[in-house]
Amino acid sequence: MSVVSFPELSVDTVAKAIPDMIQLRTVLNTALPFHLMIDQGGGITHAGPSFQKLFPDEQIIGAQFFDLLKVRRPAGITDASGLRAIKGERLILSAPTLDCAKLKAVAIPLGQGALLIDLSLGAGVLDIVSRCNLKNKDFSPADPTVDMIYMMEVQSFVYQQHKTQSQKLQGAKVQAEEKAYTDALTGLANRRALESHMKRLLRRSRGKGFALMQIDLDHFKAVNDTQGHAAGDRVLHETACRLRRQMRASDLVARVGGDEFVIIMSDYGTAETVRVVAERLIDDLRQPFQFGDVACRIGASVGATIVSAGSKRSPEEILATADRALYTSKDKGRGVFHLM
Repeated sequence: MSVVSFPELSVDTVAKAIPDMIQLRTVLNTALPFHLMIDQGGGITHAGPSFQKLFPDEQIIGAQFFDLLKVRRPAGITDASGLRAIKGERLILSAPTLDCAKLKAVAIPLGQGALLIDLSLGAGVLDIVSRCNLKNKDFSPADPTVDMIYMMEVQSFVYQQHKTQSQKLQGAKVQAEEKAYTDALTGLANRRALESHMKRLLRRSRGKGFALMQIDLDHFKAVNDTQGHAAGDRVLHETACRLRRQMRASDLVARVGGDEFVIIMSDYGTAETVRVVAERLIDDLRQPFQFGDVACRIGASVGATIVSAGSKRSPEEILATADRALYTSKDKGRGVFHLM
């Protein structure tokens, strides 16, 4: 790295060039707002307004440079003499109170051992700007950091907009998928979701098989005919609630159309377990559906089939078997269970 050489400036030279030290500081505060001056021993004698904003809780003037800042590169610089030895070289500093955010700097000799140190923001610039509440006016008009911050903010804004839009699209996709697999009236899975679930179970290489129950409500048409379709919809919705309460979270409960429901019990246990569950459902659905002063009574017939692990039957064949079992139960007088 090439080293920029700065001539030693005597106090007399500075005094002749800029008669009033106050004027010098005013010029430096405008041109180099992040600068500071240190004396021969490293004590800070002056600091630009923007530098002071980096350390709002510190008494800057009179403080030791190395109490506020650490020189990371070049390594091994721990006092003012070390800074004087590398005058004109690029420095990388960190400030513990700024979570060790990196600052770039250069040390310029002023004479009599004093140094002018000009700093600029490095990595983590946006965090420092936000934390220290820095504004455009806190930077020199010639400082490219302002343009860099603007570009970073634009980039961040575009990223956030893209992220927000992606989240909206993902949310809309999830909602659309849920809607596509959900029965609108009852909130249960629909036929599409049922078939998808069956295919997953049939693909399981280490599955334990499953039981499928098809449920048809008895005397539901009478509710529609005597109480109206609104009452019928309420019965369907309450039926869905009762079925969900009776089944495990791992079981799928679906409405496949009209007053027909299907339940898939994965890892069902035994055929006797399926019978016990089916009869429990039948008993529950025999209980009156009370809506205000109106009590609706229905029943349920259940047909079931058991699918063994590794079965080659298709979802359509399984549903057809359960449907035949259902009609057998209806032929037996309704309100009964039949396993096929």
